[in-house]
Amino acid sequence: MTRRLGAEDLFTIELAGDIDVAPDASRIAYVVRRATRENEYDQAIHGFQPGSPPVRLTQGHTDHSPRFSPDGRLLGFVSRRGGSAQVWILPLSGGEAWQLTRIHGGVESFAFSPDGTRMALIVNLDERGIEPEREREEEQDPYVRHNRDVKVITELFHKLDGEGYYDRRKPQVAVVDVREGAEPRQLTAPPYRHSSLAWTRDGSAVLTCANRGPRYDREVDLNQLWRVPLDGSAPVALTPYGTLMLTDPALSPDGTLVAVRGTIASELEYDNTGLYVLPVEGGQPRRIAAESDLTFDVRIVGDMQGPARTDLFFSPDGERILTQVSRRGAVQVAEVDIRTGGVRTLTRSEGVVHAFAHAQGALAHVESDPLTPARVVWTAPGSAPTTVAEPSAEALRDVTLGPVRRFTAQSPDGTGVDGWIVEPPGREADRRYPVVLEIHGGPMMMYGDGFYLEFQYLAAHGYAVVYSNPRGSQGYGEAFCAAIRTRWGHVDYQDIMAAIDTALAGHPWMDPARVGVAGGSYGGYMTNWIVSHTDRFRAAVTMRSVVDWRAMFGTGDYGWGWMERAGGTPPWVDDTWYREQSPITYVEQVRTPILIEHQEGDLRCPIEQGEMWYTAIKWLGKAPVKFVRYAGEFHGMSRDGKPWHRVHRLRTIREWFDAYLGTGAQEKAP
Repeated sequence: MTRRLGAEDLFTIELAGDIDVAPDASRIAYVVRRATRENEYDQAIHGFQPGSPPVRLTQGHTDHSPRFSPDGRLLGFVSRRGGSAQVWILPLSGGEAWQLTRIHGGVESFAFSPDGTRMALIVNLDERGIEPEREREEEQDPYVRHNRDVKVITELFHKLDGEGYYDRRKPQVAVVDVREGAEPRQLTAPPYRHSSLAWTRDGSAVLTCANRGPRYDREVDLNQLWRVPLDGSAPVALTPYGTLMLTDPALSPDGTLVAVRGTIASELEYDNTGLYVLPVEGGQPRRIAAESDLTFDVRIVGDMQGPARTDLFFSPDGERILTQVSRRGAVQVAEVDIRTGGVRTLTRSEGVVHAFAHAQGALAHVESDPLTPARVVWTAPGSAPTTVAEPSAEALRDVTLGPVRRFTAQSPDGTGVDGWIVEPPGREADRRYPVVLEIHGGPMMMYGDGFYLEFQYLAAHGYAVVYSNPRGSQGYGEAFCAAIRTRWGHVDYQDIMAAIDTALAGHPWMDPARVGVAGGSYGGYMTNWIVSHTDRFRAAVTMRSVVDWRAMFGTGDYGWGWMERAGGTPPWVDDTWYREQSPITYVEQVRTPILIEHQEGDLRCPIEQGEMWYTAIKWLGKAPVKFVRYAGEFHGMSRDGKPWHRVHRLRTIREWFDAYLGTGAQEKAP
């Protein structure tokens, strides 16, 4: 006996990711994550050795980032089991995990040294440097006690969605011996922010990415590659300043080359994420495989993605780089020849690889597809891929999911647009079903071959769900993505309409008289744009959206960066572009019933955007409107917010469409 998917299946679905392979390729470790009815997430590390079933390795509920030591005898990981995020060590020969770091401010990431005796850390420090983790003592002074929540802001970049408002602490590089009781030593200091870690092969320095230039607070992502010596001398820039945003350094097996990912800062991520190599001594990075017109990064968007891992790896001979590549809705692992730029995919052409790791010719990865939330796959050298685990298989065994069909539409100017349709499970041939058109965020992301809880949930309740990758999406080359760089709501609007028109024309079981539209972030912007430019949709749901670019300049976490889309002109000098591109300009034309969903802690598209849209539509009185606000949530609530809020959101969306599109199939007209 089967059943349809419910919103509360969020609590039964387990996701996997953040995988690692032991240096001798004898075992793997990966993270399994699930939402709990206590409104939290349980996250633990599991392990697998060929010939044995997977086992849970850690008993904590907040464990992540498993990394094997170079000799394979230890497993390091990050956990909040002691209160703040710290590094713990699990002896793989047996015994309990022990806590390595106790740093006030917590640890973001770590990397073992080549000999395994030390560990590089990214830690959150202020000008006071490393302090031991301590219980916060209650202040006796009432002035101090009652003003802890006061925020004093002195920098342009002072907040980030998903993290919150920054205090004086910033991510710095530190090093610690891998032994109990070891004291960490700080290697960098504020005001700069550091990310990513890689050791030089001789263990004398750590490589990291940071903007340590005079405009560090304005051009926050314009990261150079730096070598940070362990002897305490000043960091040394290995790449020129001013063009590339670099991340994810990796060292070649012989230690002579560094590979990094990079994008051109001025392109605002409308360009492909490229692969670059340079000598370990530094120099101008050389781009490889640029002619492939591929983006070597994970650009998929979804609501059920496991913990990511997107590191770069060299092949054992040092001649190729292993990376993820996003292409036409799929994310694959590929190896890229450093000399020729040739690209060869190592995983299947459909599906989404969220995390992978590589060692000694062995590949481990975690993938999803439209009907599988997570699959852990192991490929030993010279062997075929083997499925190690499907964490949600048992939970979904009695659930009938909607079939997913891929199609291609053609925009009026001849541009091809990829699209997908989720059919209601058990669809009856002689009935018509309401349709929901979904639009992804970014826009420099893509929908694709992953598992989407929201789409399957709507399909389970009698809706056809249509989604597509209009221009502005990644995975289709730089020209396709950059086509909307300065103007949204034009060719992307045409592509979205071509997708829904093609889906309706090719599937008579879809009811063209009962079509709704929904989207979040950029998808929310486009939903607002659509309902202010056409009345063809019966209902709309706009989520965490943008309605006024003038306000976004000063309120979003990267708000000033959007000015580049206006030709570098701020709104107080000339607001022509801002008004033309803002849905609020056209709000008097809205007639479509619209549900506005927003998070009160959203720092990417702040809550005032939803407030303006709701107030204008409600005051005009030309369309039904409802405003649903979620307290204590960031922009990404649909992916990683409080579980019961996520359940409430799914039900609210369905109930809105039920009210205006009908509650399921209707007999076809004779």
